[in-house]
Amino acid sequence: MTPPRPTQTPPHASHAAEPVLPLVVVGAGAAGLTAALFAARAGADVTLLESGRRPGVKILASGGGRCNVLPSEVQLSDFFTHGSDNAMRNVLRGWPLADVHRFFTEDLGLPLKTEPGGKVFPRSDSARDVLTALLRACKSAGVHLVTGARVHALAADGDGIWQLRLDDRPALRAQRVLLATGGLSLPKSGSDGTGWRVVQQLGHTLTPRFPALVPITMSDAGFAGLAGISLRATLEVRDNDRLIAREHGDLLFTHRGLSGPAVLQISHHLACPGGESRTLLLRFGEQDWRAALADGRGGRTVASPLRDALPTRLADLLLSRAGVASDARLATLAKPARKALMRELERCAVPWRGTEGYKTAEVTAGGVPLSELRLKTLESRVAPGLFLCGELLDVTGRLGGYNFLWAWVSGRRAGEGAAQT
Repeated sequence: MTPPRPTQTPPHASHAAEPVLPLVVVGAGAAGLTAALFAARAGADVTLLESGRRPGVKILASGGGRCNVLPSEVQLSDFFTHGSDNAMRNVLRGWPLADVHRFFTEDLGLPLKTEPGGKVFPRSDSARDVLTALLRACKSAGVHLVTGARVHALAADGDGIWQLRLDDRPALRAQRVLLATGGLSLPKSGSDGTGWRVVQQLGHTLTPRFPALVPITMSDAGFAGLAGISLRATLEVRDNDRLIAREHGDLLFTHRGLSGPAVLQISHHLACPGGESRTLLLRFGEQDWRAALADGRGGRTVASPLRDALPTRLADLLLSRAGVASDARLATLAKPARKALMRELERCAVPWRGTEGYKTAEVTAGGVPLSELRLKTLESRVAPGLFLCGELLDVTGRLGGYNFLWAWVSGRRAGEGAAQT
């Protein structure tokens, strides 16, 4: 890859002999590619740096290699921020979902399809087609991509020119810098939190960061015996007796704990600071368990209605936890035993221990508060000439394409803002 194209050094620069790049975008993931594209289309000369050998690694890995590009509908409640909901709404409304959809289908020429449940994928089921379309558009717009260029330090000199220090490469100078370096999730993709370290050194604060959309681990060996079982269930997170969150959907028992869409959705409320003291409850099945356990006709055993509705291994574990023998008769089941079994079926307390952490988390929650940015451009109020977007910011979406939507929307706003400054 050829080195970045230099431009004429502004007259006020203190190192007149050194070239100054107009705009450097750091990070060629979803947000960075979008930022670079729209900055270039707005007239900026853009150099896009990617620390890895290939751009868009997370795009390729997402959705099992299919890339859940977008949700089919969106509400403010699909996102979480520690700060102002109004600030988050301001950014999200800057590029409505229908227009983002048209950008992919009409502008990039990428056919999309909406699956049951509201997830939007490329019609080809190929994440590579998403990345290829973005890279093709960036190239057409004149974006200069440089791979294997890891920025480890950033500082502005007295003339407001940014100095970018790179590993194993000469330093760069730039009039403006846009960071789209992501968070800490999926570290094998190159995400190592460098962007947050850099902005902290520049004076930004950070809200608490933690893995989100992540599988949950458990400490009970009995549940490990359920590995491979999947079913629909209702999950609740409670703080003492106060309901924090409820999700209904598919979950999967693993050798380590729990995974599946419903688990990932609710994991945010357990992984957050203070979440370790919260309780996770499960309700199995969608039938009226009280009525099912009251039907003792024909000498039915307690195990019968459970095994009719649930996988046998799960039914037997719940009976064991309740202290009820599987061959006990429903007609003669004592009230305390019936009550204990009802508790396991409708409010089973999961012995959760933690999460699988950033290595399997789909996103990192927390980051730079939106209050520290100029919302119209996503320029830093702390360090003028610096723009931020994507996972670096304190906005986290639900499972189902919402975090990609945030990447596209915030990337476009930051890119256009950096081009116009």
